Amino acid sequence: MTGADLDSSLVKSSNHILAIYPNRRQKLDAAFRFLKDGLLNNEAILLITDEINKEDAITRMEKDYTGFDVLNLLEKGVISILSPGQWHFINDPFDGNRTQSKWKKAVEESLLNTFLPGNSSKKGKTCGLRAFGDTKSFFNKDRSLHYDNKNIFSFVDKLVEYECSMEKRFPFPLNVICAYEEEDIVQLDNLELKSLLEHHGVFHKDSIKELVYPLRNSHITLLYDNQQDLNDAYITYINEGLARGQLCVFASVLLQNNDFLRDISPKIINFEENVQNKNLVLVDMANYYIQAMMDNLQEFEKFKNNLMENVKNDKNRNNKHIRLISDCSDFLFKNKHFEECINLEKWLHKKPFEGSFLCPYSKSLFDQFPYYYYLFRVFHSNDIVIDSHGNFLLDYVKNSEHQSKLISYMMKRMDVSNVELKDQ
Repeated sequence: MTGADLDSSLVKSSNHILAIYPNRRQKLDAAFRFLKDGLLNNEAILLITDEINKEDAITRMEKDYTGFDVLNLLEKGVISILSPGQWHFINDPFDGNRTQSKWKKAVEESLLNTFLPGNSSKKGKTCGLRAFGDTKSFFNKDRSLHYDNKNIFSFVDKLVEYECSMEKRFPFPLNVICAYEEEDIVQLDNLELKSLLEHHGVFHKDSIKELVYPLRNSHITLLYDNQQDLNDAYITYINEGLARGQLCVFASVLLQNNDFLRDISPKIINFEENVQNKNLVLVDMANYYIQAMMDNLQEFEKFKNNLMENVKNDKNRNNKHIRLISDCSDFLFKNKHFEECINLEKWLHKKPFEGSFLCPYSKSLFDQFPYYYYLFRVFHSNDIVIDSHGNFLLDYVKNSEHQSKLISYMMKRMDVSNVELKDQ
């Protein structure tokens, strides 16, 4: 997974995105890919950075943005490339209120642009603004500066204050990545970092791989955009578990669909061998689904007991972490068996086994009636809510207590090394 792997559906809802990159190169690579996707979606784009000069940025866009007349789009204002001095630090001081007003004005101006020629997926006027805002310039300035010969302030403090004045989702079509490098984010104290997380709707950090290193007893709610992304997430979750000698259980209503199994099985490590050796257990959930529709969870209890007994009696398996995938709740929810879905989720949250549990839901449903009415009844306060690329989704958490728990979890994951996680 690279720093650019933000679920495409995230940028359809006016999101304020916090992303952390390991270095300058990966940050800029992510910026150019993210902005290209904006052009393909008929959005105007804005790059704010001093990590690359305007001429070099134009050269790279002309090379990477095949099918787009970059110079023409620059002249029309569809593409904008600015330094932080031109956007944030006008006459040097930083004024957060002024910058907020500039965002609104920039969106209004972007909506006046004509259609994008080339490879855009739609025709007509631009549908909003997509921006990549590099925060490096704030950290490059002195930590404390004198202003007006009387007030001492820090540009980093001003940055955090400004970020926390912004909504998680904007009331106009603006999608912004606020880009930080790891060497800068570690300069913030826990309270500053917590405040940043609270005021962004999406959080992405490449080194946190929730599908790779799930913590013990984590309940992962995965909101997927399409079946292919979901299949890729399944494959990652299973393969990483098999590589660690963990028992992987794939319990799906779709297993009766031969095309589905044919699609994913070649991508799972030594599929037939692992199934034969019971490292990977396939469970057809069709009957369980029917029982859940009737609000009967006795079959699930039997399934749990058999699973635990098999692990207990397996003397050759040193790693007792079980990775379980189950899409039964997703199908109940899709088919409007809402109360039955909620009851099954309650049962699952009893932590019936030692390990991690991955439960998918179609993200698009939560924007539709009557599904959105049940959104916060389905998710529990200990759910880890991610997309299929592992980005944390704070917009979907249950309440302020749930948000606080998820933020604490995210901060914990940022402090845990991969070596420590592999030992779990």
